[in-house]
Amino acid sequence: MTAHVNWARLSSRNRMQRQGVEDIKGKTPLGGQPPNIRRKLSKAELREQAAVAFLAWREGQKAKDE
Repeated sequence: MTAHVNWARLSSRNRMQRQGVEDIKGKTPLGGQPPNIRRKLSKAELREQAAVAFLAWREGQKAKDE
């Protein structure tokens, strides 16, 4: 026999935890600052970040080779 699970409540708690409204133990944080919400980066921004990261990695490889 299985226990009754309120899936709507469970999914809303998971969503609140992801958004930072509720912490893992189910308590809401007291006042303070709102959670940092990361905006979705465009493809051009991601490409630029990847290029910078690759160049930094490449510099580290050159230092090892010398």
